[in-house]
Amino acid sequence: MKLAITTENKLGITDDVLSLLRQHQADLIKVEVEDGKIYLHTQELAKSTQGTIASLLMKIPGIKWVNQIDVLPGVETQNMLASLMQVMPDPVIGVNNKGQVAYANDKAKKLFAPHAEGQKMPLSMKQIFVTEGWQDKVNAAANSHLPVNIQTIAGTLLLEVQGTQDTNGQMSGAMLLFRDHDKIRASSFVMQGEQIDGLEKLVYQSAAFDAVLQKAKTLAHVDAPLNIVGETGTGKTLLAHACHSLSPRQHELFTVIDCQAMKSEDMESLLFGVNQQPGVLALNQSGTLFLSHIEFMDHHIQQKLLDHLQQPANPCVRVMVSSAQKLSHHQQAGKLLPELVLKLDVLRLDVPPLRERPEDIEPLLQHFLHQLNQQYGQEVGLSLDAAAKLKRYYWPGNASQLRHALYKAMMLAKDGTIQSSDLDLEGAMSLEADLEGMTLGEAVSEFEKHFLQHWYQKFPSTRKLARQLGVSHTTIAQKINKYKLNDSN
Repeated sequence: MKLAITTENKLGITDDVLSLLRQHQADLIKVEVEDGKIYLHTQELAKSTQGTIASLLMKIPGIKWVNQIDVLPGVETQNMLASLMQVMPDPVIGVNNKGQVAYANDKAKKLFAPHAEGQKMPLSMKQIFVTEGWQDKVNAAANSHLPVNIQTIAGTLLLEVQGTQDTNGQMSGAMLLFRDHDKIRASSFVMQGEQIDGLEKLVYQSAAFDAVLQKAKTLAHVDAPLNIVGETGTGKTLLAHACHSLSPRQHELFTVIDCQAMKSEDMESLLFGVNQQPGVLALNQSGTLFLSHIEFMDHHIQQKLLDHLQQPANPCVRVMVSSAQKLSHHQQAGKLLPELVLKLDVLRLDVPPLRERPEDIEPLLQHFLHQLNQQYGQEVGLSLDAAAKLKRYYWPGNASQLRHALYKAMMLAKDGTIQSSDLDLEGAMSLEADLEGMTLGEAVSEFEKHFLQHWYQKFPSTRKLARQLGVSHTTIAQKINKYKLNDSN
């Protein structure tokens, strides 16, 4: 029988309740007392006896109400805490202030018991740690609240220590959390930053981008390599993450490696491991590996990646890649191995640049402005002139450049409003002012000059610039001379 008894704050009322139980030979298993409440757990009793006891309890002066419950609050709390410890992804041990093991979840028992004498869980901390000076390391972890490397009977682990206190605020022991190096290494490759749940949170208004998303929803469920093609800043990484979140692998790791930003030796170590430490391909065997700017990956790493993907015995991570142009274009330019292109060029998602979907500028403006205001605790608005200037710009850096331009303008804005003069846009011009009185040919030349001026800053090599803009080297050289761009760089 389990009862919850609501009482007045009356001295001796608990003794009256316990005396009644003794009279009816109801053996008490557990009692919990708190302000205005008494919780009882007795042996199993006949229903008639339970009814008699409940009726007599109500006659005790100071008792307001009696009702049956399924579990005592303290027991429920203990069960919940025990369940939480069991679902913890890492081994957890609780020790008292004498260093004795008072609690261990199943993962801790599985980790340490096979190594202990008699296949039993160690009874004290000194049986878990195998090196001299382990006490100093444990104390250092407790005082700094940072993990430390420590040798245990199960190998080298990362240890986190959190002290525990009793109801009087006195130290009663500690919780020891053990982490595996490989798990930490794998977790560090998970994409950080804004989380995308599917494709619903992506901001757009154009039919062109909607078509991309409809295709992405289909390709997300196809368990094959995916190539996302688009200019810098078009949201290729967000699309890759969204496709992963819609795929059957959504609960596995999503790993991002930027081939343009990483040195060759670092990338090789990261992918394949070094000094007997596993790399991403070993740690993320059932999730998604996203290789951004794959055209910048060195050939010898491409070959190692190809060899790994062609091994039937290797667990198959899903590979997604992004590139500025189609993989076949980079293959023809000698940047990608033909065999790797054949392996990866299965599914393709083409993302149009922002200048080809101007309808998306307005919703992106509002989204980024709201996002930045929330992030920095401000209420900055946008003037009509500034909004018009932003909508007229051709955005060679796409949505990423748009967000960065708004961020810089917010730092300069006065009186809570971004003005046109606060916007620092390379090559931007006011169509009403700068082109006033120009012929069509003069206006086209003026735009072409600003356009080339922007891109020439990013690609100071005429051959690279020609390849980026899809024209001949001779054409670019002539136009650079025409607009004297060499003189301004």
